[in-house]
Amino acid sequence: EYLNGKWTSAHLLEGKLNTNFNEGAQTFSADGECLIFTGCNYPEGYGNCDLYISYKNKNGEWMPGENLGPFINTDLWESTPSLSADKQILYFSSTQHGGFGGKDIWMCKKVGPGKWGKPINAGPQINTSADETCPFIHADNTTFYFNSNGHAGYGMTDLFLSRKDSSGAWGIPMNLGYPINTIDDEGSLVVRADGKSAYYA
Repeated sequence: EYLNGKWTSAHLLEGKLNTNFNEGAQTFSADGECLIFTGCNYPEGYGNCDLYISYKNKNGEWMPGENLGPFINTDLWESTPSLSADKQILYFSSTQHGGFGGKDIWMCKKVGPGKWGKPINAGPQINTSADETCPFIHADNTTFYFNSNGHAGYGMTDLFLSRKDSSGAWGIPMNLGYPINTIDDEGSLVVRADGKSAYYA
């Protein structure tokens, strides 16, 4: 937590979310009531890494993760989720079939309580024959960040920005430039709701 201008020491999330397996790459809903995360090597998983959802109970504790099911998860790799502020669209990266090659960014819409529609590839404006991962949809539901080693960049993997137009189409991705991008790898990026600061790996 960021308190009084300083970060506190890291501690486990309260509840039953964490297991003896691997939990990582996560996205919290804007209201802080649900969490979608990557669970790897779970015995009930469909592939080596799947997406799971956890809800916060009335005591502020996180409940055990629930697999998002075979519509989203495959026998391959799903990770790096990002949930829109209105909780209606989930973005994630996957190696599932039907993409443009490597890891692609996919999106699916919520169709009911706890139910998601069939994932749709984000398309050739975003995805390339190489790897696109770490999507982040800003709170404005229009500005979209991701990393890629397929679009022209400065180094191995760079961060990019694309904006959605009124028809829902993605604009041409723009490299975030130096000094954010370097000759090395840049990973996940999260931008505050006010758009004035960001954190990235």
